[in-house]
Amino acid sequence: MAWIEPKTNWTEEDYFNAVDYNRMIGNLAHLKAYLDELFTNSTNVSLGAEKTVKSLIYAREINAIEDALENINRASYSLNIGTKKQFSPNQSTPVYTELNRIESAMLLLYKTMIAHKDALPRLAFTLGSQKGIGL
Repeated sequence: MAWIEPKTNWTEEDYFNAVDYNRMIGNLAHLKAYLDELFTNSTNVSLGAEKTVKSLIYAREINAIEDALENINRASYSLNIGTKKQFSPNQSTPVYTELNRIESAMLLLYKTMIAHKDALPRLAFTLGSQKGIGL
């Protein structure tokens, strides 16, 4: 799945739905792929399956998003991404401020990883590209 620009302007009137959930887990998978590419001390990230419009989103799945985000951050840059919150079944759901914090943290990690990847040194030539040179 390709990176999808996170929604970082949640308001009280917005509703969290399957499209938002799928964007979040897709972006976390994307961040995990960058983590594996850029760091050797990669971490285990567990993400749920995508949702449909008829699917319910459970507290444990939001907690998995929080855990994955924290694990990716800890295994990479340890940026200040706010305080992780734990949600319980049949209790309060994430409010717009939490959704803004989560998606803003994903965007910050993404931009940092892109900058990191772009700053890696590269050779000005391709090794082994000249004919007649044997190894």
